[in-house]
Amino acid sequence: MTPELRQRKQQSLQSVVNVAVHLHTTGEWDAYCDSITKLLGMADAFNELDDGLFNFAMDCVNALSRFTLQTTVTDFNTWAANHAPEHVRAAA
Repeated sequence: MTPELRQRKQQSLQSVVNVAVHLHTTGEWDAYCDSITKLLGMADAFNELDDGLFNFAMDCVNALSRFTLQTTVTDFNTWAANHAPEHVRAAA
């Protein structure tokens, strides 16, 4: 995979994370869950093709899932500051 293509794929992952955070903020639960499902599909596509993109996608899924399960903080960026890897915070 060329560096340019890899960067575009990472930007696609970041876009899905941004959309997911927005959907959670606006209370669009079903669409938010669809975004997480999309990230899982993207991770599956990168599996055994690009470990970095696979791991990034799974880190995003894990962070969004953990955020969903906690009930004390409603803003993802506030929660992520203490609970998500830096590269996931940057994606949101």
